[in-house]
Amino acid sequence: MKRRWPYLVLVLLVALVAGYFWATVPVQYAAPASPDAGVRNNPYLAAQQLLDRWGRPSRRIFSTRALFPLPDTDTTLILDGDRGSLGYERQLDLLNWVHDGGNLIIAGRYQPPLDAWFDEADEAEEAEEAESEQHEAEQGQQRDPDPLLSLFGVTVEALPLEDTEDDPLVQLFDRFRPMEDWFLEYCLSGDASEERLHQCEVLTCEAPGHWQPPAVTHNLGDHPRRLQSETPSRLLYTPLPEDTATGGPDQWLAASASNDTGETLLRFRAGAGTVTVLTELGLWDNQHLHHFDHARLLADLTAPGPVWFVRGIDIPPLPIWLWERFWPAIFALILALAFWLWRRLPRRGPLWRDPARQHTDYLGHLRAIGHFHWRTGQSDRLLASLRQQIQRRIALQHADPARALALAAKRLDIPEHTLSQALEQTPTDRAQCVAMVALLQQVRQRIRSQP
Repeated sequence: MKRRWPYLVLVLLVALVAGYFWATVPVQYAAPASPDAGVRNNPYLAAQQLLDRWGRPSRRIFSTRALFPLPDTDTTLILDGDRGSLGYERQLDLLNWVHDGGNLIIAGRYQPPLDAWFDEADEAEEAEEAESEQHEAEQGQQRDPDPLLSLFGVTVEALPLEDTEDDPLVQLFDRFRPMEDWFLEYCLSGDASEERLHQCEVLTCEAPGHWQPPAVTHNLGDHPRRLQSETPSRLLYTPLPEDTATGGPDQWLAASASNDTGETLLRFRAGAGTVTVLTELGLWDNQHLHHFDHARLLADLTAPGPVWFVRGIDIPPLPIWLWERFWPAIFALILALAFWLWRRLPRRGPLWRDPARQHTDYLGHLRAIGHFHWRTGQSDRLLASLRQQIQRRIALQHADPARALALAAKRLDIPEHTLSQALEQTPTDRAQCVAMVALLQQVRQRIRSQP
């Protein structure tokens, strides 16, 4: 009986674990998560990834001046509404590029209405300015705020703003907007059941009505597309005069999109290319690309080639900006670098010196010869002459060389082996050579002085 207890306990544990997984259901929830820096710094990251999946390489241009020289005509240029002034010549270059077959998408500049800038106390002044602007418009002297759109006969008109500060529904919607983002993340995670797929599709693809109802396209493909713009503005189109050379219109309206408030999209055929004007590019940012038919519209309006998202900053690229503002400092640095290279580069042949300043030093010449012999391993040649003089003196002491060396060492009071090393051994270092020369000079002087 005692041997069965472990098996019973093991069976009980297995039954408890199986009962836990059978009786419980996993709970799924969505937690808020902040996007990374790549998503925060690039509002069109989702659109670019979608274009890359379609085989249309995309890139971002951080200056309208960086467009020039313009790319090939198979490229689609998307210019946002915050672009700087291009200048008349570059506007003509852009227009000629479109007529050659380029595809251009422009976002109109939103101009807030006048009543949004003044208080109620300035209503009289506002009325006077409105009357003056109306008078100028009647005379045809009103200035277009966007000269690039005026090339295509398009102007942007601001819609009157509605007072929604005291609307409780708007405040409630703004308060619960983070919950919408959490649910969207939950739907995109792929953990939703089949029963909730339709609800997720409706909530993620149908944008809430913030400002104006969705616009529907006309004459753009076989199926109409729906898009929504959160910018309170509309587009006005004035047909351009006919071209006197061809007798027909220089451009014509090919497609459009409108709602109850007016036109939201205008698409023209200009020569061999196309121009599309939108009230804004917010429909293609990371938060609105999945709404309605915005992604399908991106595919319809872009060409099969590369797509460039041009950020409207009126600042040239960094090398051009540095040259325009700091060219004296850059030029001075280039001169300093050239002078330093001229000083450091090797020259052919020795440097020229004035012969009048060259002084012949015999002692320096001897030192140079001695240093040369010592550096090339010819130290014995330095001592040969001195050793020969001493050996001739020692040979006069006796016929036998060994006996003569012993007598000379005894007479000079120098150890015989020390004198023998000085006369025969090769010095190994500089100190030994100096000591050997000093000894040999002392021996030569003493031998000369003795009879």
